[in-house]
Amino acid sequence: MYQKKLLFIIFIFLAHSIFADGYIGIIGSRNEGEHIFETGNKYPNLSGIRGGSRITYQRNFNLGGLEGGYFQNRFSIRGKFLTNGWYQNSGGTRDEDFFLNNTSTEKGSKFSPGQGVLHDTAYTYTGTTNFADGKGRSTISEYNADGFFRYHFGEASPNPWANGSGYFLSAGLRYSYAKLYVYDVMQFVSSRPIFYGPIGAGLSYSYSFTEVPIGGGYIFSFGDLKIEPSVHILYAFIKTRDFHIQRALNFLSYTSGPGFLARIETSYILSESSLLKIGITGHRHFTIGGFTTKGGIYENDILSNYLGSYRSYINTKEVNFDFSYNYKL
Repeated sequence: MYQKKLLFIIFIFLAHSIFADGYIGIIGSRNEGEHIFETGNKYPNLSGIRGGSRITYQRNFNLGGLEGGYFQNRFSIRGKFLTNGWYQNSGGTRDEDFFLNNTSTEKGSKFSPGQGVLHDTAYTYTGTTNFADGKGRSTISEYNADGFFRYHFGEASPNPWANGSGYFLSAGLRYSYAKLYVYDVMQFVSSRPIFYGPIGAGLSYSYSFTEVPIGGGYIFSFGDLKIEPSVHILYAFIKTRDFHIQRALNFLSYTSGPGFLARIETSYILSESSLLKIGITGHRHFTIGGFTTKGGIYENDILSNYLGSYRSYINTKEVNFDFSYNYKL
């Protein structure tokens, strides 16, 4: 219900474009990146192993949808809704289980805006040795929406068809929901004897992001051409469900943490009522929290249901390219 309400609010942002001083458009985009779930502990687990797990989900797919905006005085509201339709190839998934030893490192803090620290990596554990490694094909179905409120300074105009350079402040709300299926998995296990072979279906994974970005940018206006670089610091809240099919075991995770958006948008006015936009957005969030388990068919998996929460890291590192055509109403 919460997800539907959030999508409805953002849809209202788009609906504002049916009034005067508004616009609506179509948008297509390409996403490239990865989303990573990690957990680990140097203390022995139920199996007596000091280790952890990392699942890397590639996020390489196309999306399409609608965008729109409304502007008045120095204020503007803009938003968009995108989806990749039905399930697309997402680029593959890798599931690693590894040993942790005395020289292994756990870099949980990757981004601290207050201290000016950024470790631009989606990985947390290093100095590890895999004892199991599985790679499979994966498909993804995703829906995302966002809405941004802007205030413009000086000669900067909220009207995309007007001239004027200057600064703007921006705050928004972003929401994404996706589900992945991993299949045709080939797995290596360093057991005795060593196993390498197909195991069929791997897992299903669903997640939702809610992000609150705050930042600003600058509009460079050159007649019909505008260039808008912007940076937003954000805080992300992530909820996931990771179902391991072979073990009939769910991992239910809740994490949160900081991130950022860095975007450059170029627009060109075609006429008094139409324009083209091209943009590139770098997106990061680095979150930490915990997960619980539910289900399982093996003894240790079932016991883990009753041992509380386990630490987990969920990080996303990606870039998005978009192209849109907008019409002034």
